[in-house]
Amino acid sequence: MTNLEHISGISILTLNNPPENYLLEPEFIDKQSLCTFIKENKSKSLIIKGAGRNFSAGADIKSIKQQIEDNSIKDKLSSGKDLLNFIYDLNIPVISAIEGVCFGGGLEIALASHIRVASEKAMLAFPESIHNLMPGLGGSYAVKRFMTMGKSIDMILCGNIMPAKQAYDNGLIDFICNPKNSFEYSFDMAKKMTDDKPLEVINNIVKALKNAYELDKNDALKEETKLFCELAKDLK
Repeated sequence: MTNLEHISGISILTLNNPPENYLLEPEFIDKQSLCTFIKENKSKSLIIKGAGRNFSAGADIKSIKQQIEDNSIKDKLSSGKDLLNFIYDLNIPVISAIEGVCFGGGLEIALASHIRVASEKAMLAFPESIHNLMPGLGGSYAVKRFMTMGKSIDMILCGNIMPAKQAYDNGLIDFICNPKNSFEYSFDMAKKMTDDKPLEVINNIVKALKNAYELDKNDALKEETKLFCELAKDLK
């Protein structure tokens, strides 16, 4: 259950199953539909938010049980991971605007974004172990970019809830804002970053920065030269 809209060059994806915004499917929006929407609108940024007071409390347990019973869980998790990989691979800034709870699959969506903005009253957690489960949409891999193995094991096995300030101190959150203001903060940030810049410039900068985290130094610098030259050819 999601909504898509486009405002002033920015696409907005709303997780729309209030009040908790539970995810009924790991692929919470059709990947091709999202891709088409972003391309057709020539989006310069994507903001992901929840409807109402919460970002997302994660997967719906009843839906998981049904997917286990009909033996579709493995394929559905693979589709969900493909969707999150697509979101991360977008060469435009992807911002999660986090209010209230951001648990389980909701946190995995946020960690697939490039930037996380959280209300100071937001709460983050991987509570799956309470149900004798574990993160299933790449969360156990994603946390390594932000926390040590020891902190990750403690967070996931204990199901600890992190207030926004603690999540910020651990690197899971990039910016903290006033309560009920995460979307406005995120929208203003996206506008400032992209408003006066051509899409190609945005694409190449985001791509170069991702390369810096994913490639070794020499390959990343070679790609930076290539991306710079692509832009410089149109310099007037």
